[in-house]
Amino acid sequence: MKEIETTTTYDEELIKNFLNYFYFDRTKIVRLILNILILVVIIHFITLDHTSIMDYITFIICIFGIIEINSSILPRLNFYKLKRKDKQTIDSKIKYTFKSNNFKVTIDKDKYINYKDLHKVIEKDDVYYLYINKSHAYILSKKDLKQSEIEKLTKVFQEKVPTYKNIN
Repeated sequence: MKEIETTTTYDEELIKNFLNYFYFDRTKIVRLILNILILVVIIHFITLDHTSIMDYITFIICIFGIIEINSSILPRLNFYKLKRKDKQTIDSKIKYTFKSNNFKVTIDKDKYINYKDLHKVIEKDDVYYLYINKSHAYILSKKDLKQSEIEKLTKVFQEKVPTYKNIN
């Protein structure tokens, strides 16, 4: 495979989209269970003949719970926390060099990662999320890649990475 070189700038939109995807991917089972439990409490409230103040408080908390766990409020809060504490990440540039068996990530220094050592790769319309482990991922934008390079990278990821998902 001919080397493919590209640079991704971690702009605000790229980071927000990743945090949103990461949150909903990591919490899908917990969100499902909580949604079912909250719906049971809401149905119970609606079917009550006599309601107390505690029932109304519980109902209001359940409504806020449904809104909270099914919206992107938490990813946005995480983004603003990241923006406040880690000013280096936003607008940083990461250079990638993809080879046949591994790729090089250059931030401050070079780091080589074998494809087989990746935890998983998620492909979306405009990006790849290259997970090093369950909680650490690199974002690779497709914006500056040619279509032929995208096809080569997709093929390499499908063949050499243990878990590859295309969620377009």
